[in-house]
Amino acid sequence: MQIFYFFIIQMIVLTSVFGQDTGTWERLSSPTSNNLRKLYFSDALNGWAAGQLGTIINTNDGGENWSIQNSGVTTPIVDIYFLNKNLGWALTINNSPPFGTIILKTTNGGTDWLLTDFPASNKFMNTLFFIDEQTGWVGGSGIFRTTDGGTTWIESAIDSGVVSNLPVLNFNFLNSQFGFACGGFIDLAGVVWRTTDAGVNWTSTGISPDQIFDLFILDSLNVVTLSGDPERIYGIGLIRTTDGGVNWNFDELPLFGLSFALDFRNDSCGWSASGSKFLFTSDQGNTWSEIDTPDSSSVFDLQFVNEQTAFACGQNGAVLRYNYKPTNVDTIVITPNDFTLYQNYPNPFNPGTTISWQSPVGSWQTLKVYDLLGREVAILVNEYKPAGSYEVKFDASSLSSGIYFYQLRASDPLAGSGQGFVESKKFLLMK
Repeated sequence: MQIFYFFIIQMIVLTSVFGQDTGTWERLSSPTSNNLRKLYFSDALNGWAAGQLGTIINTNDGGENWSIQNSGVTTPIVDIYFLNKNLGWALTINNSPPFGTIILKTTNGGTDWLLTDFPASNKFMNTLFFIDEQTGWVGGSGIFRTTDGGTTWIESAIDSGVVSNLPVLNFNFLNSQFGFACGGFIDLAGVVWRTTDAGVNWTSTGISPDQIFDLFILDSLNVVTLSGDPERIYGIGLIRTTDGGVNWNFDELPLFGLSFALDFRNDSCGWSASGSKFLFTSDQGNTWSEIDTPDSSSVFDLQFVNEQTAFACGQNGAVLRYNYKPTNVDTIVITPNDFTLYQNYPNPFNPGTTISWQSPVGSWQTLKVYDLLGREVAILVNEYKPAGSYEVKFDASSLSSGIYFYQLRASDPLAGSGQGFVESKKFLLMK
C-alpha cells in the first residue's frame, strides 16, 4: 500500500462523521405488561420480543404495531432468534418433571410454533444462535451444535479449565468458523468461550468477577464486552481483546450496574441495555457514559437493525425504538491526514451494509466488490471525489451467501503515474 504525503486540510463535512450520535429513544405501544427479556429483528420491519409467561410479541411494520403470538407455553422464553421473517427458534425451561429445555421452532414467522424437548435431559439452555438454516448452537449447561436445523444436537468439546463448565448466556459469531460464547456466574467468574472450528471445540477464559451477558465483535481481532456488579460495590468492567480473544484486558469504569445487552450502531458508536439506564460509547468502547431510558423504563435487550434504527425491550412489556436523526448543526471541522477504508457495518450483513472511507485529497476513486474468485460483482463508486469523508450503501439482494471483498482505489495526484492508495477488506453476506 502506497504511503501518501502528510496533509493537513481543513474541510467542512456533515455532522454524520464517525463518532457523532444524535439519535433518541422513544417508548412504543406494547400489547403486554409481562416482562420482555429478549428480542430479535430479522430486518427493519419484522421483529419479535419475548419473556415472562411464554409471551412472544411480533411486529411487521418496524414497531408501529405489535401483536401477541401463541407460543404454546406459559414458562419464560429465555431467548429468541430468527434467520429471516419466517424461520426462527426460541427457548424455554420446563418447570415440571421431566425438567429440561424446550425448543420452539416456527417456519411462518411465529404464527405457529412447534415444541420439541431438548434431547439431553436435565440440561438447561439459556441461548441459541443460527448462522444458516441448518447450522446452529445452543448454550447453557454446556454447548451443543446442530447441522440439520435442530433435529439432532451434538455436544461440543469444552476444555477442562476451572471456569469452563459455568453457564453459557450468549453467542456471537464473526463467521461460520470463528465465534464466542459468554456467561459465568455471579460473584464467581465471568467467562468467554472461543471457537475457531465452527463450535466443535471451545476454549474458556475467566475474565471478570461476575457473569457476562453479551459481547460485540468489532472485527476479527477486536471484541468488547462489559461486566457489572449486581451489588453495585464495584464499577462496571470494560473488557477487551485486540488479538481475537487470545488475551483479554480488564478495566473498571466509574459506572455501576449491569450490562444485559450490547450492540453498535457503527464502527464507533455503541449502546448497552443496563436496566434503568443505557450505556453509550462513541469511541469504539474506550469510554462509556450513562443515558436515561424513556419514562425510566428498565431495558434488558437491544439490537440495531441498521445504522439508523434500533429496538430495545424490558420490564412491564416495555418496547423502545431508537431513531438516528442528525442535528441542525451544519458543519464541523476535521483534518484527515491519510486515506482510510473502514470495515463495513453491519458485518455479517443481510442484505444491506454501509461502507465508509475518508480521503485527505481530491482524487479519482473506485470502490468495487469482488467474490472469492476475484470476479467483479459490483461497482459502487467510479468518479472524482474531493477531500472528505464518504459512505455508500451496498445492497447484496441479488448475491448468494458467502465471503466477498470490497476494494478502494484512489490515485495520488502528487505521486507518479500508477501510484496511489489501494486497500481491500473482507465481509460476509449471510442469508
